[in-house]
Amino acid sequence: MSKKTKPKHITKPWTEAHKKKYNSLFNYLTVKLGLPYEKDSYITLNKREVFKHILENKAWKDGTKEAYMFMAGRFLFNINNNDKYSKIFSQEGFDFMINGRENTGNNELDEKEKENFRTHEYFINIISTFSESAFLPILQHMKQLLLKLLVFQPPLRTSFYTSCYISRNLKDNNGIHNYVYLSRRGRQSAHFIVNKDKASNYRLYSINKKLSNIELSPEATKAISESLSNYPRNHLFENNGKLISQNTLLSWLRDITNTPKINIDMMRASYITWFYDVNAKFNDRDKLSHQMRHSQNTASQNYRKILNDGDTSNVVECTETKKNLVISNLKIKELETQISAFMTTKPDQLLFNKRRSDALYNLNIKHRDPRESTLKKYNLKFDESKNIYVKI
Repeated sequence: MSKKTKPKHITKPWTEAHKKKYNSLFNYLTVKLGLPYEKDSYITLNKREVFKHILENKAWKDGTKEAYMFMAGRFLFNINNNDKYSKIFSQEGFDFMINGRENTGNNELDEKEKENFRTHEYFINIISTFSESAFLPILQHMKQLLLKLLVFQPPLRTSFYTSCYISRNLKDNNGIHNYVYLSRRGRQSAHFIVNKDKASNYRLYSINKKLSNIELSPEATKAISESLSNYPRNHLFENNGKLISQNTLLSWLRDITNTPKINIDMMRASYITWFYDVNAKFNDRDKLSHQMRHSQNTASQNYRKILNDGDTSNVVECTETKKNLVISNLKIKELETQISAFMTTKPDQLLFNKRRSDALYNLNIKHRDPRESTLKKYNLKFDESKNIYVKI
């Protein structure tokens, strides 16, 4: 009588991405929740508990739960092909994936978006509260500029804003870095020059290099021009002279919009949703997709949101009453910021006074030609009775 041959053990690829998810989940369970699990066996010995922690975590989006479920299912499968919990984890991951596709196909908001999605009008109302002061603290100015560029111009992906240099000459473009170029010849114009982003390797954008040069709207151009005039620097967004991180960019966006978990994807979705409502032509939408460096199909399926199907009670919409409330709250917040800045940045005021004195010296003693931006920045005017420039 022949012996039964033991089934061959089959494994599936265990990639770096799987390892990162494995370590991330372990850190959450042991550090965040304080569970006494061992790293090598935390899924194997605690299958039910791990499954429950993933499934019932209210802070995680369905996409996060999907990834953890699939990872745990594969881990158990590679240890034992017949492990029933491998199938349970994988099936739950599959269910999350199908649900996500259905929501995307129906242009519905997911749970996180329902709490944090804001209409284009909401952001316009926030911008209307901004003061035109050239003496705004640099950090607050950067936050305001960020929102303007995400509202007045079709938003790009996060990586562009955290890697963008200022170009004062087209010869600065080395084909590697990302730039914003401000032209002062003739009618003032500005362009984003995208040399590296997620779309750089897409066939359309790798072949047609003209799509890497994006002309900015007049409103966005004005915002950048005024910003560079008042705050000369080397990067579009920076902190202490250095490029900022993605986390810093998100914290600025969340602070200036007063929305705890908003992100750049939501800003892109908000812009597309507004644009599609007022532009029905295919060519207009196709041009927009090029400016945002994806396909029109991606815009229609992944970013456009349906806001009038009765399931958006948590979405902040700006009726006249809500609009006034938003404006009032943000004005109070801006005043508090200015008061705080005044109380904590007296050295900045001393530096400003010194630079204003230097400007008067250059104008009155060295007879330098006055620049309109300098006069505006330091509140100077020409006194004809005294034949000199003075402080207003």
